[in-house]
Amino acid sequence: MTGSALSNRNFLIYLTGSTISLHGLWIYRVALGWFAWELTHSEFWVGIVAFTQVAPAAIVGPIFGVLADRFDLRKTSVIVNILSTINMLVLGALTWLGYVDVLVLTTLSLVQGTLDGAHAPIRMTLVPNLVNRAQLQSAIASTSISFNASRFVGPAIAGLIIATLGVSAAFTINGISYLAYIVAILIVELRPAEVRVKAATGVWAEMLEGIRYILSHRTIRGVLITVAVASVFGRGGLEMMPAFADKIFLRGAPGLAMLTAAIGVGAIASGLVLSRSTGWLNSRVIRVAVIIAGLLIMAFGANDSFWLALVIVVTLGVILSVGGVGSQILIQTLVDEDVRGRVSSFWGMIVFGGTALGSLVVGASAATFGLQNTVVVSGLLCAAVALAVPIAETDE
Repeated sequence: MTGSALSNRNFLIYLTGSTISLHGLWIYRVALGWFAWELTHSEFWVGIVAFTQVAPAAIVGPIFGVLADRFDLRKTSVIVNILSTINMLVLGALTWLGYVDVLVLTTLSLVQGTLDGAHAPIRMTLVPNLVNRAQLQSAIASTSISFNASRFVGPAIAGLIIATLGVSAAFTINGISYLAYIVAILIVELRPAEVRVKAATGVWAEMLEGIRYILSHRTIRGVLITVAVASVFGRGGLEMMPAFADKIFLRGAPGLAMLTAAIGVGAIASGLVLSRSTGWLNSRVIRVAVIIAGLLIMAFGANDSFWLALVIVVTLGVILSVGGVGSQILIQTLVDEDVRGRVSSFWGMIVFGGTALGSLVVGASAATFGLQNTVVVSGLLCAAVALAVPIAETDE
C-alpha cells in the first residue's frame, strides 16, 4: 500500500528507535514534574520547571530550522542526541548522590529543553525525507500515534520507577533511551534528493524568508495562530497536573502518571483516525478543536473528582491531538519543500514556546489566585481567543 508509511522499511527502523526514545522522554517528563513538586510543593516552581522544558524551543528552534534546510540532518541529529544522553546521565547521577535542589533541577531541565528545542525541527524534517509524498500523511500520523502511545505507557512505567527506584533512575533510563534513536538514525537512508547543502545566504536572512513565507500563506498563518492560542492558554494549564494530582486529587505520583497516560489514550485514538483519513481536515476543524479544548480545560479546573478528571483528560487527548497533529499534517502537506525545515521550526517554536509561556503565567497566577481558578480562566481564554482568530475561507 503506497500510501502507508508502515510499508516502508526505512521508516519502520526510524519509528522503532524513535518510539523507544519517546518512552524515555515521557518517563523523564513525569519524573521531572513530580520531582519539582516534591522539592518545593510550589505551583510557581512547577511552572518554572515546565517553562524550562519548552521555552528554549522558541529561541533555538527557528535557528535549527534554518540549519535543517541547509545541513546534514543525520549528523546534526546524532550530535544533539548524544548531548541529550550526557545531560540526562548527569542529572540522574547528581540526583542519586543527593546534590540536586530546585535550582540545579531547573538548570539541567533548561539544558535539556534547549537540546529538545534544537532537535524538534530536525525531527520534523527527517520524516518527510524517509518516505515519499504519498506516504507523508501516514508517516506524520504514525509518529503521532507513537508519541501518544509512549505518553500512555511511559507515565505508567514512570510511576512504577519513581515508587520503587526513585526519580534518579527515571532520569538515567531516559538518557539510555536516546541511544536507540541514535542507532536508528545511523541505519536509515535519507532520500538522495533531500540531502542538504550549505546555502550562500546567511542564517538570519533565511529565517526572515521563512517568516515572509508564513505571513503570505493565509492557511498556514491562520493555523499557526490557532496553535499558539492552544499552546499558551490550553497546554499551559495542563502543565499544572503535578499540582492537581497531589493537591486537589490527593493521588501523588501514581495519580499524575494516570492523568498523563489518560491524555495519551485519547490522543492515540485520534491519531489512528488521522492515519487513515484526513480529507475532512482543514483550518476550521482545527479552530473548533481548540475551542472545545478550552471548554474541557475549564471543566478540568473546576472539577474535584479524580475519576471525572480522567474522563475529561481522555477527551482532551482526542481534541488536542486533532488540533496539534492535525495542524502539523495540514502544514506539512501545504508547505513548499525548500522551506519545510523553517516552517516546521516555527510550528515547534509556537507549540513549545507557547506552552512555556502559558505554564509560567499559569504557575505564577495559581500561586496568587488559586490553582483551580487560574486553570478555569486559562480554559476560558483558550476558547474565547480561538473563536476570534481569523481563518482562511479555503485551505491553499
